[in-house]
Amino acid sequence: MEPANSRVNQAEIARALGLSQSTVSIALKGDTRVAKKTREAIKKKAEELGYVPDPNLFALSLYRTQSKADKIVAGMAWVTNFPTKDGWKDMRMIRDYRKGAEEQARKMGYQLYDFWLGDPEVSSQRFRQILLARGIRGLIFAPQAEFHTTIDLDFSDFAAVTLGYTLWKPELHLVSNHQHRTIRLAYRSLQNLGYQKIGMVMNSWVDRRVAGSFTGGFLSLNPTLKGKGFVAPHLYEDFDSAAFEKWFNKWKPDALISSGDCSKNVKEWAKNKGLVLGKDFAFAELNLMDLDGSIAGVSQRGELIGKSAASVVDSLLNHFEYGIPAAPLRTLVEGVWVDGATAPRKGVKST
Repeated sequence: MEPANSRVNQAEIARALGLSQSTVSIALKGDTRVAKKTREAIKKKAEELGYVPDPNLFALSLYRTQSKADKIVAGMAWVTNFPTKDGWKDMRMIRDYRKGAEEQARKMGYQLYDFWLGDPEVSSQRFRQILLARGIRGLIFAPQAEFHTTIDLDFSDFAAVTLGYTLWKPELHLVSNHQHRTIRLAYRSLQNLGYQKIGMVMNSWVDRRVAGSFTGGFLSLNPTLKGKGFVAPHLYEDFDSAAFEKWFNKWKPDALISSGDCSKNVKEWAKNKGLVLGKDFAFAELNLMDLDGSIAGVSQRGELIGKSAASVVDSLLNHFEYGIPAAPLRTLVEGVWVDGATAPRKGVKST
């Protein structure tokens, strides 16, 4: 009698369709040497029969791959979509994503190649053909230059993830820092240091790029309107020193949370008013890049986010999960608080 837990294998799929096992094997890997119609039929039959890859065979394959030192066995694409080919390099966070993704890809046996989707001389169809011709099936989409970007590309032969929330359509698997928890971490850390009236200063554009996670996290912790510690968030489209000063004088925060260019505006305003961060009020950066102790805040761990993206793509490839997912998954990486001179313990002078 056949065991109840007998696993459906590729040979059974081949017999059911009148195909060779080798054809089934490479089709399940998404190999375009097999016609798309045949690949779809094989995938459908595999699902009908309840076929799943054997994890023991996968582990053996992985061992064989990793035991061949420094051997690159496949390609993975780092896809950018800025107006210029190297525009993304101006953002240090994205450079960290790229660095982490490349490091993790190499550990798993891939070479990470750079592709610019915004090339005006290369159509989306041609871009797809180039990727397939080079045998590249795994795609990591860097953050888009603009929020709510739409990409017109046939994803049926690719396993893809996007970094952050700026890609609106299609909805792919996503890897990002957990910004909602990042601002909560900053808020709680400042509270633990003795600060009671904590304000948030944010460019609305920055908050939109993280799907409102910063304002949502801030308001989830900020006391109600009746609470003595409440400070209304200061959101703006274009920074106006007079408007900010009016807000600051009204709410009298003893600590501020901000990020990126918003942080730069706060620092310049304080300097012009003769105020010292860490002395006249505390300050925390939500996307801390330099961990030298000069600024307090949260490191979003960009390299780890990049590594996680490469790992997700590898998993999708190994399980033959191509195309736009029916239920996109979110992988959210926790940030870490870093003490700094701009937020000393309250009552202790910053040095």
